[in-house]
Formats: sequence, structure tokens, C-alpha cells
Amino acid sequence: MAIDKDVVLTAMEADVIQQYISLGLDVGIVASMAVDHLPDNQKTISASHLFTTNVTRVAVRRGAFQREYIIDFIRELAPKLSLKELGKAVSWMK
Repeated sequence: MAIDKDVVLTAMEADVIQQYISLGLDVGIVASMAVDHLPDNQKTISASHLFTTNVTRVAVRRGAFQREYIIDFIRELAPKLSLKELGKAVSWMK
């Protein structure tokens, strides 16, 4: 299957971008965390110099009870954040 070289496609999932490349699309841009999961036949080149750093934020209602799995999830995202620092924004029971 040939893809017209003047076509631009947008996809949010790295798997979809990988599929486009396997069908003949010349270039795909994926997040660095998805690079480890690319097939061996797809070469990667860093483009970090072209993009600013992205920041991901987690929002919870201040003072609201949060289940332990939510706290665990936040700690996975921000392992340097101490429980005391986390406790300033979120309350939970232990």
C-alpha cells in the first residue's frame, strides 16, 4: 500500500504512529517513553532539541479524601515528592 507523500496524519497513540510507519509513512514523532516499544525495524533519532519540555500535572481536590491507590499513583509519577509534601495538598487515611 502506497501512501501519498503529501499527506500529514495525526495520532495520539504510539502504536498508531508505528503502524503508519510500517505502511510506508516516512517519519513519525513519538514521546521518548514510547521509543523503547518501537519495533526493531524502525530507527529512532532524538528530536529533543526541537521541542520544549512537557509538564504533566495531576489535579486532585485539596483536602478531599483520596484512596490509597490514588496516592500510590501520584507517588509513581513524582517519586521525589515526600508523603509530607503530598499531604499538604491531599488528605488520606493510613
